[in-house]
Amino acid sequence: MPGPETAHSPNADDLNALYTVMVVIAIVLVVAINAALIALAIRFRAARGRQPRRLKSRGVVQAGAAAAFAVLAAVIFVAGVVTTQNASEVEASGSEGLQSSSQLTAQRSLDLPSGDDVPEPLEVEATGQQWIWRYEYPDGTFSYYELVVPVDTAVVVKLASTDVVHRWWVPGLGGKFDAVPGQSNQTWFKVDADELGEDGEATFEGASYAFSGAAYAAMRTRVRAVSASEYEAWLAEQAAGIQEAQAFVQEQVAEGE
Repeated sequence: MPGPETAHSPNADDLNALYTVMVVIAIVLVVAINAALIALAIRFRAARGRQPRRLKSRGVVQAGAAAAFAVLAAVIFVAGVVTTQNASEVEASGSEGLQSSSQLTAQRSLDLPSGDDVPEPLEVEATGQQWIWRYEYPDGTFSYYELVVPVDTAVVVKLASTDVVHRWWVPGLGGKFDAVPGQSNQTWFKVDADELGEDGEATFEGASYAFSGAAYAAMRTRVRAVSASEYEAWLAEQAAGIQEAQAFVQEQVAEGE
């Protein structure tokens, strides 16, 4: 049966659980309604010459059916609210994750973990522009297309856009979230250390799931999860590469003067 991507983050687990509940309820309703229709068609088919009994108090039956569906709708609504709330609660980083990161300021839509012994989530700025994602890390290092994160670490992705609305979505790490010009939005995820493969990393492919112009289909992204030590080594290498590129540009500018 078609379904959502396999969950690789606690918030994605919550959303998948809600999806499963909704599918089960839908299947039960479809089966029950169609079974009742088939039973009525068989019982009162013209060949048997029987006529269905007329209900004298149709209002009571209709009211009962309406009440049953109202209760079901209320249950679904409450389940959706509770699941959404659970998915917005950022889980604390584990012992194998990054134990220190930038100071994080709480914003709307996320409930951040608190406590003196609780490591702060890793905060990453994700900026969408036609047609690529740019990621900026706490130390000022940045990357394009690929977001590198440490496993067992709560990662808060702060979304922004420089032009039009983009939608950040990495199946398996959570739902779809909009990056809107002039507005703040954010999501989070945490990749468990067990997700690492034999090569010491885990990769998750994503895309911008909203039309943002002619080349929006090419606006892909990737999340690569590595160990905490590998993440810090990658940051250092990335920073050195950026400094080398900046020095080269400055040298070329100086020679052109």
